[in-house]
Amino acid sequence: MNAYLLDTNVLLWLGLDRGPVRGAARDILRTAPLFASVVSAAEIAIKAAIGKLPLPPPFETDFDAGFRTLLSRLDVDLLPLDLPAVGRLRHLPAHHKDPFDRMIIAQALESGLAVATRDRAFQAYAGLEIMEV
Repeated sequence: MNAYLLDTNVLLWLGLDRGPVRGAARDILRTAPLFASVVSAAEIAIKAAIGKLPLPPPFETDFDAGFRTLLSRLDVDLLPLDLPAVGRLRHLPAHHKDPFDRMIIAQALESGLAVATRDRAFQAYAGLEIMEV
């Protein structure tokens, strides 16, 4: 069984019931080991701060508690951004221009995790296993 690193959009879709995750993918994600990157927390916080991402009240009053509750509800473990992943990031081809997604890709490759995403740009990375949701 694969373990999956959730792309930020997938994390939000699952955790906040905001978007479509296909039936088969949803079934797999219900039983597989799941991870979310600390990079996703930073991306969510930044986008919320500049008004690009509305969040429910728990996030507005205590972001840390809101994010941890989201992870707990989905039974998702938090994956830190460590130096080996940063080192891989330095040599990652620039197929994807979004720095948050590039960090998630580097973490997945370094940690041996598949990525659950709908972003087709992830497919350009050799050795990266993807589950399209």
